[in-house]
Amino acid sequence: MAVRQMSEAEIDKTAVDTGKELSAQPKVKVKIPLDVETKRSLENKIEAGQKVEWPAEQVWVNGYQYLIQKGKETEVPQTVAEILEQSGLI
Repeated sequence: MAVRQMSEAEIDKTAVDTGKELSAQPKVKVKIPLDVETKRSLENKIEAGQKVEWPAEQVWVNGYQYLIQKGKETEVPQTVAEILEQSGLI
């Protein structure tokens, strides 16, 4: 069986359509764990006026990306919550 490659336009359309579908889904509150020591260190740096890059996890669904910060409660579509749960992150 031959595998057909998608064009860039088809990939973009799939990502846009997926984003619309995910936006319409019920939202679920999730919190990806972040160890206490790391969280304190980041918060101290922020208080000191330093720029920090907060740790996050990426979730991709058909080309549509969610970047979810660790240690912070976040609302995400049901599908994204299921992926996080299946991967053992929540």
